[in-house]
Amino acid sequence: MKRTSAELKRLARKNLIGHWGIVIGATLLMGLITSAVLMPFYLLFFITRGGMVQLTAYMVAALIISIIGVIMSAGISRMHFGFARGQDGKIEMLFGEFARRPDRYILAILMLYGIELACVLPGSICTWIGLIEESVLAAVIGGILYFVGIVVLILLNLRYVLCFFLLVEHPQMGAVTAFRESARRMDGNKGRMFYLYLSFIGWGMLGILSFGIGMLWIMPYMNQTLVNFYLDVSGEYDGLQRPQALELADHF
Repeated sequence: MKRTSAELKRLARKNLIGHWGIVIGATLLMGLITSAVLMPFYLLFFITRGGMVQLTAYMVAALIISIIGVIMSAGISRMHFGFARGQDGKIEMLFGEFARRPDRYILAILMLYGIELACVLPGSICTWIGLIEESVLAAVIGGILYFVGIVVLILLNLRYVLCFFLLVEHPQMGAVTAFRESARRMDGNKGRMFYLYLSFIGWGMLGILSFGIGMLWIMPYMNQTLVNFYLDVSGEYDGLQRPQALELADHF
């Protein structure tokens, strides 16, 4: 059964009853940790007025922090899986995925960064050349390439949106296998996911208008809904047998 966005959201609100405090605390702690680690590099870059060495250090630090954030986010996703199955969560789960082959998450996020770069780089380079050379034609071509790249990027993100959920659910699964399996499960479901994302735009605007404070409630709500989408696509909510370990030979 393919549940509607409204049904998945209703289920998410039900799943989060009694668990808001722990998941909001974990989300806040993750934000504080990543911000605290990145802040010295930002201050160094700001104080030195953007030296090349400081810029490079800041970019490298930002990449490392983003990877750490992804691994902690996977820990929060494990909480949401527990909530969906009537289990409690613990704050220690925020760091639990560091002990479950974190290299899988590192490779997955680097693969996604590579996909993003491949999609937007051609248009960005062409547009930059057009501006430098004052060529209207190059700038227009760059704009078209950038727009096409963004559309392709959105489609690919929808194709691989279940990747990290699969890594959380299957500790022995490799990143490449997770990408393949996500693509398989999202076949015929990308439109549903796109609509689900669109349904949270209003909530996102409210979060911004609240100076980000509202996001402490909105992000858990959205993440729980996405986990429910994963479980719906996987057939677990229909009483089907949970998918067995897939092809786990891929450790790359």
